[in-house]
Amino acid sequence: MLSYQALLKQLAEGKYSSVYLFFGDEKYLQEELVNRLAASYLEADNSFGREKLDGKAHDLEELISRLNERGLFSKRRLLIVDNPPYLAPPGKKADHESAEEDEEVSRDQKPGANLLSSYIEQQESPVPDSILVFLSPGADRRKRLYKLIDKKGTVVECSALRGEALASWIQKKAKRLGKKIDRKAVEQLLLAGDQNLHYLSNELEKYCIYLGEEHDTITVDTVDKLFSGDLHGNVFKLADALAEGNLDKAQEYLELLLRRREQPLLIFFMLVRHYRLLLQAKSLLEEGYEGADLTSSLGVHPFVARKLKEQAVIYNKHILEEAIIALQKVDFQIKTGLIDPPEALKLILSRIDYVQSTAHKEIL
Repeated sequence: MLSYQALLKQLAEGKYSSVYLFFGDEKYLQEELVNRLAASYLEADNSFGREKLDGKAHDLEELISRLNERGLFSKRRLLIVDNPPYLAPPGKKADHESAEEDEEVSRDQKPGANLLSSYIEQQESPVPDSILVFLSPGADRRKRLYKLIDKKGTVVECSALRGEALASWIQKKAKRLGKKIDRKAVEQLLLAGDQNLHYLSNELEKYCIYLGEEHDTITVDTVDKLFSGDLHGNVFKLADALAEGNLDKAQEYLELLLRRREQPLLIFFMLVRHYRLLLQAKSLLEEGYEGADLTSSLGVHPFVARKLKEQAVIYNKHILEEAIIALQKVDFQIKTGLIDPPEALKLILSRIDYVQSTAHKEIL
């Protein structure tokens, strides 16, 4: 099995397999690999040599037969098969049923595996005449077909990207779009609750169009100005503003969230969670926790841990404790119907700001 990056390197070097399997829950990565493979392998014939079929509607014998057909407008053929049932993992079964199924899987796939093996042998050359690509949300690694593709072809698992892997993808995507992106801008995107690659790709394309040819770098200001917005990232901004003693700015972020029809109770919950994490981070920093130890103890992604650390350093521990007490009091008022959630949010910002300004006066 190859990694996503390892396959991209092979394609850049002009190295190909006659059969590929891209599987996993990140459909965007599967599509991206197919597009990169098509651009590299088909070159100018990309429009004519590429065909996509539903795997449920075509058996393996028919697919290989189609691969042997030669097109009028392309010397090479790239056949993409979506959701082939003969590679998908089975549903959950009892242990004794699973054992019986193992035997059935091995027995039933023998003819198809022999057929695919013959096709692969016919294509043994530096650049095959045709390429077969299977796309699947999952794969049964016990199956003959999977083992054959893994041994004689190329298998890539396209799992959802997280943390630094996602940060690297954002940077490389920006580069392919002709721009650089600052690390702080990357982290601003990583703070978003929605880390869907289709969504992030659209965001990056939007930034590049906005910057035009005059600017070559996506900055944190670009993201702040154009980002579609998310609850998680704006709660960080709101807390930043309170830490700076800028109540007006914090209220602007709150109004922005309410205009986007974010649920007031969800915003309140996120604020409570955020300040609890800040207090936890503050305590851990005082105990000497850093880096991976801090990230692990907080139970968040590394970039979130870094952001929490930056804010925790600014905040006084007493302020954080008082802020959480204030949040608890307002929570009680919401639950007992003494105050509406939108008004409660405005109230809690004022209380946290008051706690902070009072604490600063006491220190002075």
